[in-house]
Amino acid sequence: MAQRSNDGPAEVVVLTGSDQQAVTGSCVFLGLDVNDDAASTVHLHIHNGTDNTGPLIAAADPSSGGHDELWFGPGGVKCDGGIFVDVITGTPSGSIFYR
Repeated sequence: MAQRSNDGPAEVVVLTGSDQQAVTGSCVFLGLDVNDDAASTVHLHIHNGTDNTGPLIAAADPSSGGHDELWFGPGGVKCDGGIFVDVITGTPSGSIFYR
């Protein structure tokens, strides 16, 4: 689990391919970059919090074998509870960007 930095450029957390607590504590979600490398159907949700019951702040659904990116910077989305990645289907690869 990544910890938030105080200032500066975006931090990066690599997706593990399954559900994960990407960032602990208060942070700003800036975006994501996700791939569907296995040509399966990848669908994931990004939540503010420590599990998939926190508010949904973003979703990605790249086409089979495709790529999806979302960017909310420079302001981003404030996440007081951290960032939780909920993999609904598939095995995504890629990264989460936060500050």
